[in-house]
Amino acid sequence: MKSTLIIKENKVFRYILKKGRYAKGKYLVVHLSNKKINKEHIDNNNYLGICVSKKNGNSVNRNKLKRWVREIYKNEEDKLKKNYSIVILFKKTCLFKDVDYNKISEDIKKCFKELKIYE
Repeated sequence: MKSTLIIKENKVFRYILKKGRYAKGKYLVVHLSNKKINKEHIDNNNYLGICVSKKNGNSVNRNKLKRWVREIYKNEEDKLKKNYSIVILFKKTCLFKDVDYNKISEDIKKCFKELKIYE
């Protein structure tokens, strides 16, 4: 992820969830905001945050879901517009045993198209 920074602060997550727009998929929800989220906001970069609940599985499964999302995002990064903050939330009904990489990939791409952040 060469031009993407990771969101780490809780207040930034809450701001994007409250003020941004969103698209729902079968397994996840993608929230999007195009405003500057703090004073350190760097132009021509995207921000990415990933949230996975304990109800989605144990720590091994949650980390695998996050790794999948980062890999999918890395593959799509060159096609996305810049200066956006993106938060990806997994639904609590999305159990690790029921999904695979391809299903998550299709879901994320569908949500990105719905939010119109492809160039």
